[in-house]
Amino acid sequence: MWVAFALRLYRLEFHSLWSDEGISILRSTRPLGELLATMPVEQLPGYFVLLHFWIGLAGDSDFVLRFFSVWPSVLAVALLYRLAVDLAHPVVSCVWVRRAGLVAALLLAANPFQLWYAQEARAYSWMAASALLATWSFWRLLAGKRDAKAFELAAQSGLELADKEAHFRIIDRHSWLWLGVYVLAMTLTVYLHYYGFLVPLAHTVFFVGWFIHRREWRVALVWSGAGIVTLLLFLPWLPRALGIFNFSGWREPIDPWTIPWRFLVAYTAGEAAPNEWRNLLTWLYLGLAGLGALGWWKQRPTATIFLLSHTLIPWVAVFALALRQPDTHERYAIFIAAPLLLLVGGGLASLAGGRGARSPVWMAHLLTGLLVGGLIGTGLFTITRQYNEPAFQKPDFRSTAYAIQDWERPGDVILVDGPDPRLVFLHYYKGELPVHDLRSLGGADFATVDAALAELTTGATRVWEVLYFHEPGSVQFWLATHGWSVPPTEYNGIRVTLYGLPPADSTLPEQPLDIAFGPALTLTSAAVTPSTAQPADLVHVTTRWQVHEPSPEYKFSLRLTTADGAPIQFQDYVPQNWFAPTSHWAVGETVVDQRGFLLPRNLPPGEYTITLRLYDPANGLAVETTAGQDVLLGGFQVAPD
Repeated sequence: MWVAFALRLYRLEFHSLWSDEGISILRSTRPLGELLATMPVEQLPGYFVLLHFWIGLAGDSDFVLRFFSVWPSVLAVALLYRLAVDLAHPVVSCVWVRRAGLVAALLLAANPFQLWYAQEARAYSWMAASALLATWSFWRLLAGKRDAKAFELAAQSGLELADKEAHFRIIDRHSWLWLGVYVLAMTLTVYLHYYGFLVPLAHTVFFVGWFIHRREWRVALVWSGAGIVTLLLFLPWLPRALGIFNFSGWREPIDPWTIPWRFLVAYTAGEAAPNEWRNLLTWLYLGLAGLGALGWWKQRPTATIFLLSHTLIPWVAVFALALRQPDTHERYAIFIAAPLLLLVGGGLASLAGGRGARSPVWMAHLLTGLLVGGLIGTGLFTITRQYNEPAFQKPDFRSTAYAIQDWERPGDVILVDGPDPRLVFLHYYKGELPVHDLRSLGGADFATVDAALAELTTGATRVWEVLYFHEPGSVQFWLATHGWSVPPTEYNGIRVTLYGLPPADSTLPEQPLDIAFGPALTLTSAAVTPSTAQPADLVHVTTRWQVHEPSPEYKFSLRLTTADGAPIQFQDYVPQNWFAPTSHWAVGETVVDQRGFLLPRNLPPGEYTITLRLYDPANGLAVETTAGQDVLLGGFQVAPD
């Protein structure tokens, strides 16, 4: 458990909170009545209610929010081992079972998928723990009385008991306690997520088979009563929950036939495992699970059926649900991993020596040790990739907000074109600028966008655009044609672009140039403003073009240099912030491109010039002009403070 705890605390705040975690914050910080009244149909309130009280107690820092997901994930490791021990036969040595449980617990502790969601302020680690607690107490309800009787009969007959601790784990006098634990754990599981209902589904299917074989009416009545109580506890939310059948989903649909392998990879090797050995590792896990099923069968056939049913029934149910609504994700059924890893642990325990073996051969121990160490080692390596590989990192709202705060100036505005800025951006942004949510412009015609942005930017000198969750569209085109953009900065999928806006009462002092760039294009004039700047100012560069014939596709290369030619900044881009390639310019059209340079803070006083070259991106060849490859557009002066 200490290993699991340490791994889950390590770099707990490394990733920025992202949109889903922002939903957790936004909902959980509302008054409880409002929280429940405003829950959307696709989500259940269990986690948000728990987080509501946790935030009230401990605050809403990144560490605090995510620590709330850490400890149930650690608890799941202990519960998995405890379930393994209780699955053992009451009067047979459970050395093999302890070994299987210990290996499974280690694999769960170092599992990349489990660790990822243990470090996320969402319900999934809670669902893994509550489902495992419900499954453990379910087994105790079914097997506790029978195991107690078996132990007593064996003791009365004078049978030498291999497991001296057996009576501590099978005493029946706590059956009512286990009933209460089962009801509470099952209720929590179904209130956390709709997929939580797959846990009682697996219990029901297993119980039907168990009852047909055992015919124990008392246990059947107790378990049925527990199910009825759970249903009654969920009943207040049931009318709202039924609306999920009309929910169309928002995620990109997936092919249901990919679900079995996708889920298996996630729960074993992990999606972040290197491509070269991800599939090989997954096949190894699958083979060990098959071997483990045989090992559990030798130990106790009922335990094998129990583990297989709790692994396969939810898996099949997810597949069936995806046939109807292919909006699903591996994390929704995170609880499948626990019984699956118990099967894998059984496979490794079988390699080390079967039941009753006093001292397995050293080769078996060596092979098992290497396999366990290799699986844990690859899990830890995959975890490091989740931290270090940009492809696996979460959108970095934290750096986005801090970067804007670092460079903002009075008169700036922030336009957030993506998810609700209240979700995460405003959790980090503590500056003084107005923040405008542009979600209402999604799908709007350009006239509506034009009017809205003109109003939002009235009186502003600069605009910070935060783009996330979709490709550039009409908002970005408006900004590119009305402002002077600096090169955008990416923060793990979030694009931040600064645009300069023209002063309301000024006209551009364009310098006539009339320089031909080949037969197709003529640079008629240019302007560099202001003529005097300070470090950290935004300098505007404007070029005006005449199109004589269809043009090749050129890239622009703007170069800011000192008066003696020493380079300061280069920008290579497609005109109008990538919206207007030269190959799309219409013959006879006059085209204006606007670009900005955000000057370094440490730029020394002096004279600076800006030049432009056009080049073919296919071969890098620059266009020759009468003024050379680099055409002087203008300059400015940085005055001493």
